[in-house]
Amino acid sequence: MKVCSPHLGLDPVSNAGGEVYERNLLRALAEQGVTVQVILARGKRHEQVPGWHMTYLPGRRPFRKVTSVLLFPPVIARLYARDPFDLLRAHSVRFVGPLVLWARRRYGLPVPVVVHHHHLEAERGIWPALERQVLAASDLVIASSEHSRRVLVRRLGLDPSRIEAVPPGIDSVFAPGPPSSALKYRWGLEGKRVVFTLAKLVSRKDLDALLEIFADLLKVTGDTVRLIIGGTGPQLGNLKVKARALGLEGFVLFPGFIPEAEKVDYYNLADVFAFTSRLEGFGLVVGEAMSCRKPVVAFRTGPIPELVEDGVTGLLVQPGDREGFVRCLVELLCNDSRRMQLAGAARERIDRLFRWPRAASAVRRLYEEVTRDRTRARRGVPWPRCSA
Repeated sequence: MKVCSPHLGLDPVSNAGGEVYERNLLRALAEQGVTVQVILARGKRHEQVPGWHMTYLPGRRPFRKVTSVLLFPPVIARLYARDPFDLLRAHSVRFVGPLVLWARRRYGLPVPVVVHHHHLEAERGIWPALERQVLAASDLVIASSEHSRRVLVRRLGLDPSRIEAVPPGIDSVFAPGPPSSALKYRWGLEGKRVVFTLAKLVSRKDLDALLEIFADLLKVTGDTVRLIIGGTGPQLGNLKVKARALGLEGFVLFPGFIPEAEKVDYYNLADVFAFTSRLEGFGLVVGEAMSCRKPVVAFRTGPIPELVEDGVTGLLVQPGDREGFVRCLVELLCNDSRRMQLAGAARERIDRLFRWPRAASAVRRLYEEVTRDRTRARRGVPWPRCSA
């Protein structure tokens, strides 16, 4: 099977959830025999992967986004004329999705369009209408969780038979290991318990709540615990101000951007992974922490219960219950046997349900079905529902 995948970015060092998903899925698909025709702006960094055939867009660095908008459709058409592919895929509903659909319509390409939906965002501006148009015009939408699938059907009024849920995989590089002595020294963590979270620092991650929770936690544990908030984003300055206002200087650490290659060391530095986000498509960092044998404490919201089995691989708290969140952190930080029990089960659950070969196999099967069904539809055969 041959698929065409226009891309805004596949940077090997990016830890943005969408790029992590795309890198790993396309690599796993190639390992399963799928030929991936990647279209990418010239000069953008990417891995050299057997099975990826690269086509580069011309254009100087400041104009890459404009270049993508203008050149994706004709480049897709020329690529199909030279080396026909079976399916067009879009990794971005808002930016790549419209271009892929335009290319198919403008040039009459007889292939299905599949959109991968990574992120649930708050409804505002023109985006809901654009999202609805793109997803409704696609042959298949692949959501990253059953929660996302239900939200898309309810919020956008989409045909549920055209939306399938396939959870992402977790890279096996995220494995348990001893804490890095260099990181412990850098952050002054000798003899301390560590609560870790990793996120884009935006309001929907609700890290203000995590700071308040941690302030209450210290009233119980005293000077024995540190909180590491990894990542960058527009809320970083506000979070530092709030940490000072709560008297948490020296107790809360902000390492900033953590490169992809260093993430596993930070996960293995932690005793517990905390997650307070209000809105997620999947929660990839939660799975990465679990893969490193870290129990998770999180709010019971969105797709998180699909990933974390409450009382087995982590502890889930009703949204807004900050006292309950503190109790769960205390339980795991102060009870080594309980923490290790959940940690082992967390790793086992990821191995069993959330690895990339499993995810890629499910996606490949859906690609094959929608390609077959699209061909039958052109011959006048009614569409069957894609099975999960």
